[in-house]
Amino acid sequence: KIPVRHSKTLSFATMPTTTSHALLLGVVGAALLAVLVSSGGPTSAPSPPDPHLQALEKEYTALQNKTCARVLTKVPELPAAPAAEFLKAYQSFNGTGSEAGVYHLASQLLALPAVQQFLTLPDSFQGGLDADMVLCAVLFDATPLGLAKFAVQGPAQEAVVSRLLNNTLLMRDMLVAGGPEGNQYGQAMAIYEQLNKTSVHLARLAHLAPSAAAPWDDRNQSTILRRLALGTALGHAVPLTLRYKDPQKPNDTTIDPVARYLHYEHAYLAGDLDPGLEVLTGFECKWTTNSRAENEDLQWLRTTLAAYRPDHIVLDYSWRYARAVRTDVAYGDPQCAQLPGICDGHYSQIPAAGGECGPRAFFGRFTRKAFGLPTWGVTQPGHAAMTCWSPDGWHVLLGADWMYSWWENRGGDDFHLETQCRELRPEFQKVLRGSWVAKARGEAPVDPSWTPRSPSSYGKGGLWSALMLYAKKIAVNGTAIPPRPIGKSVVPTKVAALIAKWPQKYPTPNITVGPDGTITVPAAAYSFKNRSASLSVMKSFDQGEQLLHNGGNFVDPMAASFGYEVTVNESRTYYLTANITTWHMNTDLLVSVNPNATSVRGPLVVPVYYTVGYWNQTQPVALSLLRGKNQLLFSRASTRELVIKEFFLYTTKPNIPAPPGNFTPSPSPPPQDYIEVSPDTTCVKQGISDVPAQFCGKACESLGLKFTGAKPRTNMTGCYALTTGQWKGDCNFNTNKSATICSDPPCYVFGSEAQQICLRN
Repeated sequence: KIPVRHSKTLSFATMPTTTSHALLLGVVGAALLAVLVSSGGPTSAPSPPDPHLQALEKEYTALQNKTCARVLTKVPELPAAPAAEFLKAYQSFNGTGSEAGVYHLASQLLALPAVQQFLTLPDSFQGGLDADMVLCAVLFDATPLGLAKFAVQGPAQEAVVSRLLNNTLLMRDMLVAGGPEGNQYGQAMAIYEQLNKTSVHLARLAHLAPSAAAPWDDRNQSTILRRLALGTALGHAVPLTLRYKDPQKPNDTTIDPVARYLHYEHAYLAGDLDPGLEVLTGFECKWTTNSRAENEDLQWLRTTLAAYRPDHIVLDYSWRYARAVRTDVAYGDPQCAQLPGICDGHYSQIPAAGGECGPRAFFGRFTRKAFGLPTWGVTQPGHAAMTCWSPDGWHVLLGADWMYSWWENRGGDDFHLETQCRELRPEFQKVLRGSWVAKARGEAPVDPSWTPRSPSSYGKGGLWSALMLYAKKIAVNGTAIPPRPIGKSVVPTKVAALIAKWPQKYPTPNITVGPDGTITVPAAAYSFKNRSASLSVMKSFDQGEQLLHNGGNFVDPMAASFGYEVTVNESRTYYLTANITTWHMNTDLLVSVNPNATSVRGPLVVPVYYTVGYWNQTQPVALSLLRGKNQLLFSRASTRELVIKEFFLYTTKPNIPAPPGNFTPSPSPPPQDYIEVSPDTTCVKQGISDVPAQFCGKACESLGLKFTGAKPRTNMTGCYALTTGQWKGDCNFNTNKSATICSDPPCYVFGSEAQQICLRN
């Protein structure tokens, strides 16, 4: 009889009472013991086993035994002595020292003519050996009991299992794709059938039945939706929970696999996903649609990354999309407490609030999956990272190498080895066939967590399991892994269109005047920039160009300035708005009109705000322009990125909807950016900087003080606060440049003790 895992049902009803209780406590452990103690005594006897469940398990067990037995009659018998020698060497190797001996012994066994002939047999999925092998493998992985537990739920579920076990090519495709999460084959089959019933596009692919003679890991670009459906069914066989819970939808905790698939199908057909999606295998699709984000978050990322950072979309595959983590997710504790209403249970909160390695890894994985590219974990010692697929293979991002990576119970080395071997398609088909032999023999698998960091993780598994591990190692060792070719897209993509136009040179756009007198100033048309300003003009995802301002200068905002020359026919008031996008709260923009004129107002605040990455216009700011040429000079203090498409100068005040109150004005820098030193010292003595005049108001506000303006005083310098007396809590900036700190501190201004305010850096 072929050994079968979990094939026997334990019946306590047939045992003596004392034996039953002892075994019950041994199996369930301390948790059940606590229940017994807390309840004041033993619970009632367990219900007798369900006869229908037992009958189904017996039926599936018999099918497994019969099918696997047929397989074993065709498997070549390995010579006892070389097989034992290999197994001994394999079990002795612990990741340290030389592995050459194990390689050599494995190579000898794999090179045996009978083994090679068996592993390279022509496909026989139409009622032949391969058909038996995949049925045996599915029954082994799913277990008769596992299938019975699904089937016993009702006639519909029992029929699902029956259809699965009679669909050889679908079982093959599931196995080749790595199998369903938790080996829940019944659930995966039910999801897959529901997807095919729901999607009209999948129904149209029904006539393109998978070929029994084609390579097992289909990469036909015309049938990607079928593989996407299969991958979704496999990846969602165990329900996926949302990573963030939306307070507005407290009951939504899991992801609907049908809605998830339809989301990707719609995005694909609209051309919104990456062109690489079409060549993904079912294995890779399983790691594509399993994001723990809501579908609306996936749509948000595609829409706003295209608007805000199209430069991340045109990168090569190694950092495409995920580069946003490096540029826009600040490292540190998430600032949700300081941003009321921003951390709302959606992934948009990550770039807004920042985070350490966990949120940064979550966001990086999320960016790739949103555009239809797979990622896999990963966890590392004291760290969270990610891996991603590229046409030239899988890579680790945001962390150390594969050896230091794992995800759930699988090590990075094992996963990476398999992904490399999968690109050597004939070799991997041999590995699959050999692994099905191991299951027919009822062998224990290799420990997938093997790593040199844990010597005890080596040497696990039976003979054919171990031999197939080395079949992968031998195939990959010293072999150049071919890149995955991507042919012409069946569905043209917007990503490819952006990449095609990215190198093109556009002339500087013109400032134009509309019929109603509105002046449009393209952000890319700046005529001046400070040499220290970090600006990037880039193609917009839709049309035209936009300006990325990479951050201002906190101490000297003018160092990050840029400007435009605007000519008007008459002196009058215009109303300025900016069409902007940003993922960040703490950003700003100031504008000065004709700053070199003798009588001119100081910089005005352009009320930029948190647009959640969408294009939006700011509230209007009144500017007085003179007849002829005018200079509009913009400056920034915030170090966060801001993208500007264009400025508008309206002749009448436009009615622009105001943003949410908690999105604007942009928050003042947090209190830790400033410090109020003790009254007996100064900024200079402490080796830190005075607060510049233009930031004194922000500094005062951030420290909870009332800024009452700039005034000339005799015995204080810079930005200072009054901490005693009638004016306690007031904060000023001393415009008297000849003033000095009193020689005998503390200093007093109008009878109130004064303390300087400084920049911490």
